[in-house]
Formats: sequence, C-alpha cells, structure tokens
Amino acid sequence: MASQLSDIELIRQVLHENDSRAFGALMERYTARVLGAALRIVKDEENAAEVTQMAFIQAYKQLDSWRGENFGAWVTIIANHIALRLLERENRFRTGVSQSFGSDEIEKMADIPDEGYDEEKEQRLQSLEEAVNQLPEGDRQIIQWHYYENVPLAEIAARLGQTENNVKVRVFRIRERLKRKVKGEK
Repeated sequence: MASQLSDIELIRQVLHENDSRAFGALMERYTARVLGAALRIVKDEENAAEVTQMAFIQAYKQLDSWRGENFGAWVTIIANHIALRLLERENRFRTGVSQSFGSDEIEKMADIPDEGYDEEKEQRLQSLEEAVNQLPEGDRQIIQWHYYENVPLAEIAARLGQTENNVKVRVFRIRERLKRKVKGEK
C-alpha cells in the first residue's frame, strides 16, 4: 500500500506519524536511481552502495528541510555531494596529504577554498539532473541508456523497435529540450 502513495504522502507519514515503513517505501522507490548516480561518480559498487546508504540517512535527518521538490532528484543530489566528497578524500589520501600533515594542518587546509570546485558548474549539473528527472519516462530511459550506461544508438533502436535514425533524432530533440530547461526557457 505504501508504494502506491505519492512521495509527499509518504514524507508526511514519516514526519507526522514517525512511520519508518513510509521512508522505506521512498528508499525502495529511489535506491536504484541514487545507486546509479553514485556509481557514475565513484566507479566502485561497494563505495556507491555506501554513498547511497549515507545519502538516504542524510535525507532522513534533513527531511523536515525538504521543500516539496522532486524527492528522487533531491536525494540524488545529496548522493552526488557525498560521492564527490568521498572522491576528494580518497584523492587526498592517495597523494599523501593525510599522512604528511598533522590534524591541525589539515583543518587549516580545509579553510582554503578548493580551486577545483566550480559552484556554477555544480549548479548547472544539478539543474541538468533535475531536468532529466522531469523528462517523460521514455525520453528519460533513452538518456539513461545512451549517456549513463553508454548503450550504442543501434542497440537502443533495437530495444525500442525503432530505426537508429529515429533514435538519433529523439536524442537530439531531448538534448535541445534539456538545454532550454537548464537555461530556464520553456
């Protein structure tokens, strides 16, 4: 029954009735999507599973700050941030930062702005992720296969029972719609 309720109804149950089964239904609904997003960033199934778990824990803790936007997109953005922090931490470890500096030095370094982080780019990526999540199911599936899973257009065409040229045109049109959405156009 919980799986038939909308995200908003499930979140209300979690917040007002402390119903953990309702949050479990949300997790069941969005785990594959969040795991896929995490896997694209960390490139390791075990780490992606951990990122997914951490994202849902953080979403649960911050559920009262949820503003009614697409829950799946929201928890995916949380996972993206966690995954990026994990990669950054691993890169620091690999380069010996954590071994060559004491904890005081590391804390001081944390206050230095990361020149590799581009907030504007991060916001564009979040906007793109939200725009993809708002696509009709068929279009979203094509984008998922082509860009996230690197499925060749010929195979997508075979899966859909369409010509490869038809799929190319659909991908082009979907990309154009996504560009307009990200730019804030209709």
